[in-house]
Amino acid sequence: MRIYCIVAAAALVASATSLAAQNSSVDHEAQDEMLEAMEAVLAAAPAPLPTVTTQHRVIGADACHFTAPVTLVADVGVPGRLFLTSARCIFAGGKVQAWPWHRIRQVMRAGRDVALVVAGQDAHVHLQTNSYTDALLIVHLSERLRGR
Repeated sequence: MRIYCIVAAAALVASATSLAAQNSSVDHEAQDEMLEAMEAVLAAAPAPLPTVTTQHRVIGADACHFTAPVTLVADVGVPGRLFLTSARCIFAGGKVQAWPWHRIRQVMRAGRDVALVVAGQDAHVHLQTNSYTDALLIVHLSERLRGR
């Protein structure tokens, strides 16, 4: 894991240097936000899973490792909160939906959106996050929690 982090850090520095050297019409605000997101994932990679203190009733006896505001696209853009716990991924919005880690086959990201491929469901669970950092951390932490 340490070698991965060193290589990733070097790639991040190279990307930042390359982006700074470019003088194009690329959205620099989005670039900066993506670099911040990569730094957050890089910092989280070697660390133990974080524990988030929350009193939300949907958590139950689970340990909460991440929470962020998201929108569940399939339910006509219902805003809510996503919780990544020791046992499952939970969306608390208009109604509570939960997917145990053993049913989540894949977690994918496109921009600030995250899709969960859940066994037994025809459609992906499509979530919109507010930032690249939230999206990248959801993917990273979900992969770690799925692999436990």
